[in-house]
Amino acid sequence: MIIFYRLPGLASSIALVFYLGLMLVALNVLDITLTLPGIAGIILNIGMAVDANVIIFTRIKEELAKGKSVQSGIKIGFDKALSAIVDGNVTTLIAAAVLYVKGSGTVKGFATTLALGIILSMFTALVITKLLLNAMYSLGMDDVKYFGVEKPRKPIRFVENRLKFFCISGAIILACVVTLGVNKASRCGGNILNYGLDS
Repeated sequence: MIIFYRLPGLASSIALVFYLGLMLVALNVLDITLTLPGIAGIILNIGMAVDANVIIFTRIKEELAKGKSVQSGIKIGFDKALSAIVDGNVTTLIAAAVLYVKGSGTVKGFATTLALGIILSMFTALVITKLLLNAMYSLGMDDVKYFGVEKPRKPIRFVENRLKFFCISGAIILACVVTLGVNKASRCGGNILNYGLDS
């Protein structure tokens, strides 16, 4: 994050450390036993927190590329990223609720840490990271070079090459169908697919 996003990457790394501290405090206060699936939930939440920061910082870089000032780029970047972050996290929160209601002991532990982590990671991405970026801006780190600008990307011309991709996909599908037929013929009236693990 620091190498790719520079100053915002540093802010997000500090916010992630803050998130882990909050998560450990919340687990201790709520007296939640940390199991292996619970640890998996925490690791998944770290990835989601990083993803939220990537969305925000990409939006900020886009605004800076349009010629906006750093301060307005930060504000607009957070505003534009908000809906995507909330949408993704609320969807995962619903999935965590379903896992908690329908799951057994270890699955409930995963769902609990996942739900708790989603709430805390949203808080750190949308509040702590923004506070840190604004604080760094106020301390004089207001040059665009600290934030990076979105470079123009070379477009990938998928539509122009569609005929080539259709032919490749068709050849692969045809090879699969032929392989299924050969498999059935070699089994002397057996199944097309080998359902057993031992044969």
